[in-house]
Amino acid sequence: MFQHVSVLVSFIFAIALTHVFSSASQLLLARDRVRFSALLTVSMINAALGVIINWLGLWELQHIRHWSLAEVLLQLGWVVPNYFSCSLVAMPYGESGLLDMSAFFERQRGIIFSATLALAVMGGLATYADRNNVPGWKPNEWIGAELVGLALGVFAVLAGWGRPRWLQWIGVGGMLVQNIWFFVFYTLGA
Repeated sequence: MFQHVSVLVSFIFAIALTHVFSSASQLLLARDRVRFSALLTVSMINAALGVIINWLGLWELQHIRHWSLAEVLLQLGWVVPNYFSCSLVAMPYGESGLLDMSAFFERQRGIIFSATLALAVMGGLATYADRNNVPGWKPNEWIGAELVGLALGVFAVLAGWGRPRWLQWIGVGGMLVQNIWFFVFYTLGA
């Protein structure tokens, strides 16, 4: 069952990345009409990195002892918000007129980071539900994994609903630091 789930999730993640990469490509091609936003750019990078990190983490699902329909749905519960974290941050492209990344970010950041918050919550539920379904985990080891998800949730709230721009930067920047930390962790752990 692991192979079936990992193939399905890989397709979902590939489509999610396509949203971000396509949007970035269109914005680059129309750069003379773009009002740049570093917050949206870093958010797009975070969304893409988050999908890549979670795709790398799929390998850990092979250790799940028992697969059932409930387990498959539990895993899809965090995959779907991960998809939306990419599709919602991908700014639509128009053939004419100004492409205002700052206005798009300000207008859409609540919904963009709602997906990230849902990802943190659903990822936490999956970790908690599988705490006894993963061989080698000590009884309270899942708590450490939950702390990382909690940090993601806090950063999403700051980025999505923080009023001052500096608070939004703490949220978006915190996610970037967390994503970089994950890549270092995977590289050193490999």
